[in-house]
Amino acid sequence: MRLSRKILLIWFVGVGVFALTLLFLPHSEVSFANFFTYSVQLLLFLITINIVRNEPTKKNKYVFVNFAAFFSLAIPSHLYFFIGPKGLFFTSQLTEERFATLYANQYVFFGLYYFLLAVAIAYLSIDVLFRDYKTYQKYLVTFAIIGSFFGYYYGGCIVDPKYTHHTPEVEDWRVLDKAWTAYENEHGTAPSPEQLASSAVLHSWKDGRQIGTLYPEENLARVESLYPYLPENYTVLVYMPIFLNTIHVCVVCIGFILLFFGYTYMKDPPQGAYIEKVMFLLLVFCSLEILHSWTAMKTIEWGAAEAVWTVGQYVSTVLLLMIAGVFAMRLRFITSVKGEFYEQELALSPKGVTRWRDSLDNIVIEKFFNRKLLLGRMFATSPTRK
Repeated sequence: MRLSRKILLIWFVGVGVFALTLLFLPHSEVSFANFFTYSVQLLLFLITINIVRNEPTKKNKYVFVNFAAFFSLAIPSHLYFFIGPKGLFFTSQLTEERFATLYANQYVFFGLYYFLLAVAIAYLSIDVLFRDYKTYQKYLVTFAIIGSFFGYYYGGCIVDPKYTHHTPEVEDWRVLDKAWTAYENEHGTAPSPEQLASSAVLHSWKDGRQIGTLYPEENLARVESLYPYLPENYTVLVYMPIFLNTIHVCVVCIGFILLFFGYTYMKDPPQGAYIEKVMFLLLVFCSLEILHSWTAMKTIEWGAAEAVWTVGQYVSTVLLLMIAGVFAMRLRFITSVKGEFYEQELALSPKGVTRWRDSLDNIVIEKFFNRKLLLGRMFATSPTRK
């Protein structure tokens, strides 16, 4: 109880500091969804740090070190709003605001965020699959796999910071935007897709390079696909590769989670209390992140995409609160005498330890598996026919 109160006290102080800095220091606009999300992530960071400090076995410490690194992004998430023309940290040497926002998003709040999430999930799965491997070997396998996927999907952004402004969709949008402006200046009305197609010739692309011009039918189809983004909705096109990369990385995470559950079902390896619950909640979390990114990609206006992402933030943050609850249960368990003994025995002689039935298991059994009802119906004497 003392540890729980200490964590909550530090968390309240941290959230208070967040709120006070927003009240008295210049910053860009912060939505409640953003504040709510990184405040919950701060709570998870504090809980995870204490799990690392109190873990009875060294092997499990690294599992939660990875999660601590992931949740530590709560702090830069708050500092992000103090950078820019309206923020505390801004000089004339900094790049213009739209690119500063883009860089922060693609490298930190989408790039690093999902990289650390993937590392935490992949390492936990590899730790279960290759229990006898040394820690550095597990990290080598984890970084080799996640690094390969991440380099493949985010390679364009790593090589070129403005990669998302040079995609075929954005380059074609620029051509159409010029044609739109010219037609509107000349005729005083907005052009139709057919009129744009007759004055703007788009190109076919391969590996990010123009390889030729499109045939008239293909050119019209391309114009019609980009027409809803004209004249001022290009921001969604800019962020579309980032949303798509998010989907890809989350699919990789789901693959590792399914591998974890598949191996657990087939081999039933020994593992710490509440680990399965954490992985299940992460499965739901990654699935929701895919849904949010896909929905944002399908919107036309950036304002609608932001609204979709805000609603998704609330849903995902509620799930993060559930993960915080499971992490808190894990912390309470390992700081108890029976929990410390169980985890140490699990590390030393796993074959001699039976599976621990945690409090969530007890709730499920109590609510959905009524012993009297099951035994009564299964072993009741059938009525005698006369």
